[in-house]
Amino acid sequence: MSATSCETQQIITLYSDLALNPHKDFGWDKGIENARNQGYKEEWIEQLPVGLWDYCAAVGNPFLLGEFPIGSTVLDLGCGAGVDVCVAAMLVGESAKVIGVDITPLMVETARRHAQEAKLYNIQILEATLESLPLEDNSIDIIISNGAITLTSSKEKVFAEAFRVLRGGGKLYFVDMIKRSDIEVSACCAQDSWADCVAGTLEEGCLLAQITGAGFSDAQCMGHTGYTTSASTIGATFRAVKKG
Repeated sequence: MSATSCETQQIITLYSDLALNPHKDFGWDKGIENARNQGYKEEWIEQLPVGLWDYCAAVGNPFLLGEFPIGSTVLDLGCGAGVDVCVAAMLVGESAKVIGVDITPLMVETARRHAQEAKLYNIQILEATLESLPLEDNSIDIIISNGAITLTSSKEKVFAEAFRVLRGGGKLYFVDMIKRSDIEVSACCAQDSWADCVAGTLEEGCLLAQITGAGFSDAQCMGHTGYTTSASTIGATFRAVKKG
């Protein structure tokens, strides 16, 4: 499946609404309790501005998938309001660099504001698509993503770009919605929204095949997070490595 320009605009419209109205009920979990439910540490919650956590629509917790050594350069694909870029910036230290990329202009502005409010000056937020990253080859140590890859127009291109920008030995840690294999396609509503991480989801095996097809090694689904956006979807955690 791929997102048309109409569906891309649907995504931008929805997440612009979230940027402006973090307390609105969008039909899926978000906020500080969602962060706690997904295993975000209390010390992170306490250190970052309380308003930041209103935007936390985390499908899961990419920080549970591996180490984030001091000095690592981290890239967040689909950074949204900047929750995960701020956490990553605290973990890798002020001498390191954390880059967030998002397609929604209002989310880019919001993430930049949150980084300033958190006094995390090692963060850079870029407005760009995940299929065409404005970054150099072999420039990133760790890539994270949280509920964003499933929204993209070509997941194959996203994984190809992730592979391109990672250094040898670099890690991919991401969380996303997948289609439940135990639900019949016919049971899924034909009007399911792409922007709500429903219409664009893939089954676990298909997603793993795309990751491996991009060149990654040791691609694994590490488990399900319990996060749902419909009866046919569930959050899942993935990791892989670019062998050096």
